[in-house]
Amino acid sequence: MVAVWSLTTRFSIKQRTFRLDHALNVRYTYCIMKHKAFTNIIAHSCRVPDKTVELFSRNLKEAGLLTSGARGVNAPEMTVLDLTRMIIAICGTDRPSDAVEVSNRYRVARSTKAETITIGQGKIEIPEGEELEDLLSNFLDLPFLALKALDLCLFIHWNRLEAEMLICDARITFKVALTDDERDGQWLGSFKGISTRRGLGSHELTQMSLPFYLEKEDGTTWEQMTAEKGGAAKVAARHIFGVKDE
Repeated sequence: MVAVWSLTTRFSIKQRTFRLDHALNVRYTYCIMKHKAFTNIIAHSCRVPDKTVELFSRNLKEAGLLTSGARGVNAPEMTVLDLTRMIIAICGTDRPSDAVEVSNRYRVARSTKAETITIGQGKIEIPEGEELEDLLSNFLDLPFLALKALDLCLFIHWNRLEAEMLICDARITFKVALTDDERDGQWLGSFKGISTRRGLGSHELTQMSLPFYLEKEDGTTWEQMTAEKGGAAKVAARHIFGVKDE
């Protein structure tokens, strides 16, 4: 099952088509950001304390849901798939102890119907049954200005077993698979308890994806870019806006 995006915007001369495949372990192994920078960026963008983000990360790592390994200079390289799973967990709960359960349930939530979204002269085609993790990962891996043009937002509804992705004016709903107990009627009504939603807007999502994009375009690590004052800003100006170094 594949979603296709063909888009021409003022940011791009040629028409580009992005096929949203499921080979995430192949597509997202290039990024070279270390764990410390990874958690710092998420904490800053989500306005969540660093220690809380570290707890989310630790629990997901122990469950095998995040890249893990040594610490320090030998720490593993974090990926866009890691970012996607952290975003889903943080949007799905404010309790790090629930991160694994929430991530496992919502990342495989499937879109309830096919959607065709027109953006300028291009379009996004999303088939019914697309998994939230696959779709979000591929969007976060897009070129920065292309992602920004989508105005992408993500919301996860607590106690409603549902997630929403907003793209421009379109709304894509993802439903979580019910457990046996829920199918047997123990899940009463449209939700259980207080219905609350948590989410992230376009600014936060593009902010977290930007370092990964710059690493791929520049071939250097985020740590190297930020070692020099204003270094990351210069790299961003070069690769996003075409500003040449003086």
